[in-house]
Amino acid sequence: MSALHQHLADTGQPLGCSPRAGARRRGGFTLVELMVVIVIIGLTISITSGNYQRVLPRAQLNNTVRTLSNVLQSTRSEAITRNNEFRIIYDLDENRYWVETPYRKEGGLAMARIPGEEEPDDASERVISSLTKLESGVEFANVKIDDETYDDGQCYVRYDPLGSSSAHSISLYHAPTERYYTIEVLALTGLIRFHEGEYIRDEVSDGEFD
Repeated sequence: MSALHQHLADTGQPLGCSPRAGARRRGGFTLVELMVVIVIIGLTISITSGNYQRVLPRAQLNNTVRTLSNVLQSTRSEAITRNNEFRIIYDLDENRYWVETPYRKEGGLAMARIPGEEEPDDASERVISSLTKLESGVEFANVKIDDETYDDGQCYVRYDPLGSSSAHSISLYHAPTERYYTIEVLALTGLIRFHEGEYIRDEVSDGEFD
């Protein structure tokens, strides 16, 4: 009998192969190792949850500011592109807003609004868009249009075909962080400025025009 056949008969393994030590012992995790893993997982979840709770409130206010800013800018662009007046309606009681277009739901243009004259009673017949509810925890503090301050009810601002807007500012209040943030819309250009806190524009004095 050859050496190869003799080895196979004695060990059942091919020549040059031997059982590995790990093959003989297939133990699992010890209790101590499992406890360490559980503690690490618990710490990771705790840290992640804490960071999430700190980030979420800021995200709510930031998302509200970003969304409203986009609606303001897109409404101005639509007024210029469509050569017609668009309005943004603020509902301070329900903490929501939407865009009122110059188009009728049945098709065609609605009656034109003429400055200084009584407005046509057809608001409910107009197409609206961008109906948006403020993020959870965020509410309107007030909306200031020209020299009027609105704390409740509904109010509106207009964008004309030249891109001009009603001079106004929207102050938002975020209850979880007790923060105020103000979006200011400039009258002639319709452009936007941002202010931390509840911003109040300085009154223009006669001396500034001397």
